Order: sequence, then structure tokens, then C-alpha cells
Amino acid sequence: MAFYKANVFHWHLTDDQAWRLEIPQRPKLVKANRWQPEFYSTADVVAIVEYAASLFINVLPTIETPGHSLAALAAYPELACRPGPFEVPKTRVGTYTDIMCVSKKDVEDFAADVFAEVARLFPYGYVHVGGDEAPTITWESSEHVKAFAGKAGLNNLGADVMEAWFCRLSQLLAKHNRTLVMWDDHFVNRFGVTRLCPDAEKTWVVQAWKLDPPLGLPGQDSISPAFPFRTIASPMKSVYLDYPVAVIDYNKTLAWTPGAKHGNTLGGCANMWTEDSEPKDVGGKVYPRYLGITERLWGGVLASRALHREGGRPGDSRPGSLDLPERAAALQHCTADGPLLAKFGFKCGKFERVRNGRSPTWARAYVDTSMDSYSPEFSPAQALDDDDESYFWAIAPKRGDSFEVGWRQSAKSQTGDVLGKWFKRLVASSGAVDRPGDQLEEGELWVKQWLPSAQDSGYEAKWSKVAQFQDGSAIAQGEALEQGPVVGVRILCTASQTKWFALREITATPGTARPHPAVDELPEPHHAHGRSPHGSKYWNEGW
Repeated sequence: MAFYKANVFHWHLTDDQAWRLEIPQRPKLVKANRWQPEFYSTADVVAIVEYAASLFINVLPTIETPGHSLAALAAYPELACRPGPFEVPKTRVGTYTDIMCVSKKDVEDFAADVFAEVARLFPYGYVHVGGDEAPTITWESSEHVKAFAGKAGLNNLGADVMEAWFCRLSQLLAKHNRTLVMWDDHFVNRFGVTRLCPDAEKTWVVQAWKLDPPLGLPGQDSISPAFPFRTIASPMKSVYLDYPVAVIDYNKTLAWTPGAKHGNTLGGCANMWTEDSEPKDVGGKVYPRYLGITERLWGGVLASRALHREGGRPGDSRPGSLDLPERAAALQHCTADGPLLAKFGFKCGKFERVRNGRSPTWARAYVDTSMDSYSPEFSPAQALDDDDESYFWAIAPKRGDSFEVGWRQSAKSQTGDVLGKWFKRLVASSGAVDRPGDQLEEGELWVKQWLPSAQDSGYEAKWSKVAQFQDGSAIAQGEALEQGPVVGVRILCTASQTKWFALREITATPGTARPHPAVDELPEPHHAHGRSPHGSKYWNEGW
């Protein structure tokens, strides 16, 4: 961090899955780490903070409230609005609705204990209190919250109570000479707050990750100059390094502009969330993209820099020169003898994604899905290109959603035969290389084949299930595939899930071809034209 001019370490210490910071006044917290019992002792924290200070790095601790707190609720169920017990999840699956019941004195006492210890351990003048992804559904049915809101004269049990909570925390932290930092989720609803926290613009700092209006500029990853709060810029679509290179590549980090009112931007933060990353992959996700982010945060975006970057002026190409063009400099840091590998043991990832074309297996096939992709960079065709690093990325598939690839009857070979294919093995793999946890949790693999008709001596196209998804993959092989040529492959989601779904690849091993009828002898396949029965978003893609 120090080598690349980072001067704040944002340390995310608590979440639904675990509470990693020892709080002597609340010893049960670290015992709630059911799946991985490790935690940071107070001695560990002191050592890390001192080491960071020796490198001129401040440590910003994050204690998540009121959401992302299942570990705390499991240890102290009285902090919740409903009776426990509460289970600590092994990994993240969506957003959990059980959050701290902030109107209860138990929660106020808990916050006092925790933040007193945090202030003692961390000398930095800022403390992050979370505030993201905190659904208020349990507040709306809580007698505690209703009584609190009525006594305080609040009109609603959502944004009003959230405002009161952050106001209380900012006052609590002020007693320890600390300033509150929070995520930006609250501000999309803050316009309807009955009683605004006095002096919030002076006492709160907002870390902007969503940038929804009024905080962000429409269609941009920049903070609006009209937003009156002090901010830390960390838009998820520009600086979240757990996101794939296909979404955020090195070039995009160089083009990012934080925005905000002059004097209100305290800095920027590149976020590396690791719940969907293997430890061995973290270095390749952070670098080289962080090099572009730090260049933007320290150097700004000026016309002369853009000209330099595009080769408008040559720069000084000597190794170590401060006048080296940005990409050339980053490349030097990523060589075998560059500092990232030689000095720190990190191997750079890709600067940008190189796209493959269609796999020969699916070269003339249609692809059809009822699922929404995250962006065009993750189109359905990315699951058909023989590239393990590209994938179709679907947003939280629902029960009944499908992904289909195949050949229409109108697609013929030169001999007039159906462009179906004989397979002996078919594999659908979910979970991406850079997001291994984004798997299809419950699903089936189906194929459509031309098979002898049970009614007469002709043939008909029939769908049949050939495999179930297990541990993210569905594998079909043997007799089920060898009964007839395959003219369609379908993945069917059999349960809704909150986790996103990365379809990495559908691969097929050719089988032994057998005689099969010519096109003129075959009936029209079911839904050969138009929308799939599950709804289509990409019917003609790839033709």
C-alpha cells in the first residue's frame, strides 16, 4: 500500500458471517464465528496499527450497523427486533433482513461498549459505522421501533429511524473525538425524513458506492457537485476490484472522475471484497487496476494527461522516470522483475479482457434466455466461446428462468440434414474464475433431440432432462445423449436465488454420428420461431 501511495487502510472487521474484532466488554462476539473461529485480538490490532503508522498509513475500522450484523445478533439476540436464535451464515447469500433494533436500549449500550473500545484501539479520527444494505422490514413490525418513533414524533419506521440512528452514533463518536463515516444507501430516502439530524453535513462523512441521486450524477460514477456532505468516492462500477476485468478494466480506472463539490472530497477508496475470491487470486484482481485508480486519485484527470496517455507526447521512457506514460509505467511494474512480483509476490492480472469468438460447437446456434445479464459485457454468448475466463452473468435468477442454445430447423448442412449434433458428454459449468461463488444453486440440464416418434414411424423433437446441477455443474453423458442428434440445450432454474449466476461455459464432447432424417422428412419443432416459453431476451444472438 505504501509503495503505491495509499495512505488509508479501510479495515472491514464485522459482517453477517463473522465478527473479527475482540471487544473485551462483549466477549461473546468473537465466539459467534461458527465457520472460521479466527479473530483479531486487541494485541493484533495494536501491532497492525503501529506498523501501518510506520508507513504513514492510517487505519479506518468498519463496524457494520444496523445491517450486516447477524454475527452480533447470534452472540447477543437481545439486539434484534424479534426473538432469536440467529444463525451465522457460512457465506453471503443475498441481503439478510434481520438487523439491529436500534430503538432498544440494549443496542445503545452495545454501541457504547463497542465504539469506546474501537476508539481506544484505533487513533485515526474517523470510524466507519456501515449503513449499507439494511432492509427495515423488521423495524416496521416492531413494537419497540413503533414506540420509539411515536415518542420522537417520527412519521415513518424506515428513513426516519435510520436518520435518528446515525445521528445518535455521530454524537456517541464525537465524545471520543471521532467522526462518523457511513455508506451512501440512506441518502436515496433521506428527502422524506421528518427530523433531520442537526449539523449532519458537518459531522457525517459519506462513502459513496451506489451513487444514486441525489448523491450521484445520472449515468455517471461521479459525485454531484450539489451534494453538500464530505465524501469518500468509491463507486462500485469503477473501483470495486472484486468485479471482473470485463466490467472494470485498467482503461476504465484511468477514465474515472470522482466529482463532488470542490473541497468536499476527502479521497477515494478501491474496494476489494473477498467473499467471492480465492486468496491466490486477490493480487491479480487488485493489480494492475489499482495502479490506475491511485493515478487518478493523486494525479487527477487533465487534458494534458489524456494527451500523454494517448501518445500525443512521447514522455520519458527511461525506467523509473516520472514522465513515463501511464500504461507503459504500469506494464513495467507487472513484468517478471517488476516490483509487484519481485518485491511483493503479486502477479498482475489482465489489463483488459480479450474476447474470443464462438466455439465451433455453437458457431451457428441461437442463444435465448429469460435472465437479465449484468451488462452487455456478460452477454449469453460469453458462455459459448471456449474461454473459461468469460461468462454470462445473470442477476439473481428466478424459478422457471432458462438459458437455451440450439439450432432451428431452417439451419441445414449442405446435404440437407438438420444441424443437430451428436454428443457423448455435455457439461454446463457455473461459478466464474473471478467469482467462484456465483453458482446456480438448483437447476437442471435438458436437451432437445430428434427421436423416433411413439405415434408413427416418423421423428419428433423431444425435450428430456439429462442432468441435475450439483456443486455448480451439470454433467450429462452416455446413453441419454446418444439416442439422437441434439438440436437444443436448456438450463432450467428450479428455484429462485438471491445470489447472481455466472454461467462460465457449456462444453460438449462430440459423439459418434448416426444416420438421421433429412430436413424435409421432419415436422416443425415446437416454438421454432418467436419467444421461448420462458420469455426471450437474446433469441437471435450469435447468428
